[in-house]
Amino acid sequence: MKPRITVFTRSYPPAYLRGGPARSVHALVEALATEFRFSVVTSASDDLAAGPMQSVEPSRWNTFGHATIWYESKLRMSARTAGRLLRETEPQILYLNSLFDYRFAILPLLIARAIFRGVPVLLAPRGELSAGALALKRQKKRAFIAAFRLFKLHKNVTWHASTSQEKTEIECVFGPNARTHVAIDLRLGLFDDALEQGWGQRVPDDPQGVSLVFFSRIVPKKNLAAVIQAMMYMKGNARLSIAGPIEDVRYWNQCLELINNMPDPGLARYLGTIPADEVVNFLNRFDLFVFPTLGENFGHVVLESLAAGTPVIIGSDTPWHQIETSGAGWMCDPTRPEAIAELIEHFLSLDNAARGRMRIAAHNLALEMLNDQSGVSANQAMFHVLTSGSSR
Repeated sequence: MKPRITVFTRSYPPAYLRGGPARSVHALVEALATEFRFSVVTSASDDLAAGPMQSVEPSRWNTFGHATIWYESKLRMSARTAGRLLRETEPQILYLNSLFDYRFAILPLLIARAIFRGVPVLLAPRGELSAGALALKRQKKRAFIAAFRLFKLHKNVTWHASTSQEKTEIECVFGPNARTHVAIDLRLGLFDDALEQGWGQRVPDDPQGVSLVFFSRIVPKKNLAAVIQAMMYMKGNARLSIAGPIEDVRYWNQCLELINNMPDPGLARYLGTIPADEVVNFLNRFDLFVFPTLGENFGHVVLESLAAGTPVIIGSDTPWHQIETSGAGWMCDPTRPEAIAELIEHFLSLDNAARGRMRIAAHNLALEMLNDQSGVSANQAMFHVLTSGSSR
């Protein structure tokens, strides 16, 4: 019989607005479903203002892909519900897809410690412990981590680090003795036949000049403001398209103010949200993806851009250093808009042949990563190690 794994995550497909963490855990479930039996507890809402997603049946067990899914209808899942779902699924591993999410991480962790003491808990912080991420809402996060340590919750978990860099970040916060497994985030179904056959025959977004794109959740961590500020330093001919869900309205208003203060506000435009199955084709339209994020444990949108053949400028606090050695883009200091502008202007100075080589390098790097099966093996090994010590 397959070992039982219960996953708590704020977002899971068909939801897509919350970005990478939902895609990470979905890919994990689908890749390992032949060896483990997954039950996933998640929210029924993708956009809180729109209510539960039309394609799911809230507050009952559904099937999506190879997992059994509970889409919770209440915005604040109760401890009683979480406890009941844990008892129903009888996990041999509890997998949590965040550190700072109370309802979908801390609450099930506390319940598991009370009634499932022998069940291993695997927690994926998903970049939440990077220096850039911890710098945002610093005091609140410091207090949270202090309480987490005070109640010795860190001693009840094994950490899932996506990279050796994230392992170091976890150990910086919770000490060198933190139990950590390193297994890279997985990504499935990125290429469809149409894109794979025709990605190089792109229809440019702006035939008159270079088209830049920022695509991510609009929150301070993703650092859209730095891209807009970089536009003010530039002298070349480039337009910026912005896409992604507006999660932090106050931050978005600050970005709008920066746009309005540009010499030509028309050089930046907001395109709204992009459905998950259209992202790669969307990014294929642009010349350069500019993403000076303050920290990522992986960065699915970077892989999507590379798959589209769109070179990237990416914040340095990410695991994407190979883009420079492969010729697919550059790392940047996300705190220096003028340095970001210099990289964009360097791209502008390239001729069409050089830009074409970057597009090929980006696409090939994505193919190389997606064809590497070592990530699946590392994730399998991580779960097998933990289930081998569980007898439930």
